[in-house]
Amino acid sequence: MKILWVLVNCNTVREADAIGKNILHKRFASCFDIFPRSAARYFWPPKSGKIETAKGCLLVLETLPRYFKKIEEEVNGMHSDTLPFIGSVEIGNVSQKYVQWMGSELGR
Repeated sequence: MKILWVLVNCNTVREADAIGKNILHKRFASCFDIFPRSAARYFWPPKSGKIETAKGCLLVLETLPRYFKKIEEEVNGMHSDTLPFIGSVEIGNVSQKYVQWMGSELGR
């Protein structure tokens, strides 16, 4: 069975926690983790040639593939960035007991 880790770059731990709790309360994810990030670098504004450096954190939400779009909508509605990074990594070979637990927690 496969699950998704949905990855969201956040500007602060407070923002990541608020987004994670909202998604958890809506039962779109079974749990979330917040990892500190030393720095992210990217061109901003787009096509400007100027490299921006930002700190922040990475929010990782554990879910099933059918909840990705709902999570994406929630993140876009709450995130402080106009263009937040939202992506996913498919995780395979997850223990059946864990997937059963996830299924019992999601969408209730």
